[in-house]
Amino acid sequence: MRLKALVPWGFLAPAVIVFTALGIWPIVRTVVLSLTNTVGTRGDGAFIGLENYVRLAGDRYFLEAFQHTVIWIVFNLTVPVALALFLALMLNRAVQSKVLKTMFFIPLALSAPAIATIWTFIYQQDTGLIDVVLNAVGLGQLQQQWLGPDWVLLSLMIAGAWRETAFFMVIFLAGLTSVPEELVEAARIDGANRRQVFRHVTIPALRPATMIVMSSAFIGALLTTDLVLAMTKGGPFGQSDVLGYRMYVVSFFNGEFGYGAAIGVVIAVIAAAFVIPYLLRMNRMQEEEN
Repeated sequence: MRLKALVPWGFLAPAVIVFTALGIWPIVRTVVLSLTNTVGTRGDGAFIGLENYVRLAGDRYFLEAFQHTVIWIVFNLTVPVALALFLALMLNRAVQSKVLKTMFFIPLALSAPAIATIWTFIYQQDTGLIDVVLNAVGLGQLQQQWLGPDWVLLSLMIAGAWRETAFFMVIFLAGLTSVPEELVEAARIDGANRRQVFRHVTIPALRPATMIVMSSAFIGALLTTDLVLAMTKGGPFGQSDVLGYRMYVVSFFNGEFGYGAAIGVVIAVIAAAFVIPYLLRMNRMQEEEN
């Protein structure tokens, strides 16, 4: 049978055009831009090869932002993911689950500026919620400059985790609906306790949801910009600078679009290096189980 009879090319052509225009072309354009010294809106700069990437290797601000991003990724792959799974398991069993689910879902409905405003108030020195509570319980000596150099990165990660946990919890709750009740009952009849049921029945059934959560956690931490921009603008002294914000500053404040594009390419390569092997491995494990 002829290939044209199998594939509706006339139907697929618009989709291919849109995908190329909105997906492939921007990537190609960014890579090309990263190989130039384009500054501002004066048009394409001169071709300089890999000079922007060589410059990145010696850029102290970029390297510090890279280090902070790695810390944020590790935090995002552990704390909010584990907390979201715990909450999903608890809410899945709760009697008044609809009310509780709505409460925990609220952070996901808030915009980044709203979240930044809330957590800036919480972290405010002396008059912020944390310091007020510490004073009220007689632990005023534990007060800190929560957005100061020593604590700012952790404070931002916690604020981000508040939002991420809500999103991950929703995904895990959806995944829990796919856990076969008959397998759970069979495992209990065979004498399995809760831990064994969770390990051998629930976890395998949650693998697709876990794949989405882990990929989202990694990419979300890698691209973090909004909270940093709204709360600290990379400060104080660059202690909260991350790759996404560094790319934003270089491109739109300094006007170095070629150099900013190089940072964007590095971010894309890091994302692909993690997400693609992870997805392939999870798919392989899923196929082996089936």
